[in-house]
Amino acid sequence: MSELVIRRGELKDVAGIVDVHCSELDGTWYSFKGGVREEVEGPTSLSLYERWLNGGSWMSPELCAVYINNLLLEGHIPLVAEQNGLIVGELELFFGWESDGNLYAHIGVVQVHKDHQRKGIGALLIKEAINYARKRGAYYLTVRPREGLKDYYKNLGFGEWLKTVVFTAEASPYVARITWEEDNTYFNKKKFSRFIMGQEQSSAQIWQIFHRNQFALPEFTREPIHTGRASTDGQEILAIFYPHVYCGDMANVYAWSDTDIRAEHIWTLLTLAYHFGYARVRSLLIEEHFERLKSKLPLEEMERQEIFRIEL
Repeated sequence: MSELVIRRGELKDVAGIVDVHCSELDGTWYSFKGGVREEVEGPTSLSLYERWLNGGSWMSPELCAVYINNLLLEGHIPLVAEQNGLIVGELELFFGWESDGNLYAHIGVVQVHKDHQRKGIGALLIKEAINYARKRGAYYLTVRPREGLKDYYKNLGFGEWLKTVVFTAEASPYVARITWEEDNTYFNKKKFSRFIMGQEQSSAQIWQIFHRNQFALPEFTREPIHTGRASTDGQEILAIFYPHVYCGDMANVYAWSDTDIRAEHIWTLLTLAYHFGYARVRSLLIEEHFERLKSKLPLEEMERQEIFRIEL
């Protein structure tokens, strides 16, 4: 086997990164016309938005170029595995200061080309990510393992950190008095308050996804992303309301506060979602918070997830 090189990714690598991620589809693409998913022969007949629906920004060179460009501008790091001039793997490393005062690094994406899996490439990417995170001065490196890969990450030195519960809830005017102020600048320095709802990635990655990677396509501009500060009874929350990819009447909600999560926070967020035109909300709570609050709120559990971390 020829030498494999792990290096920082650049804009010139976009085509290779797209090829790596598209390989996971194994040639199976879908159209979504009229809200109906139908299998098609390859991506050439699909719009850019439909390609995005097949797996995100990595499904087309046009959208991936915007995504990688913004990721680099924000100081995050894409790593690529290159062999014989071809990109065979990619990892994305995000950096941000969380509320405990520590700089966190987070592995948001690890993908190896379908034809090059089970050769140790993913492990090499993760080990290099650990090196980059240490050099940057991060205190922790976190990751949300895919199902079935928890032992894999444990063998690389990661351990269980947070258990979370994914839930949905009905949006309705539960709270009478709320002040809402749109604000897209609060986290520009990547220093975050306490993550109280929606913690499936690091705060930095959530902010990157929903505020630095927007695309000038009609489908992305039709439904606004609401980001701002909510105040009620002296409690302030910073929140993001983002339309769910497949359920237009549902909002993905992420929220931060200087205080621990309370039932009043969630009632406020459900009320805001209603006023923004949503019927339901999808979000996450840390497991112990979910167990404490579920009897007080109309929360419907969907699944449970875990975030792992390694101390650097």
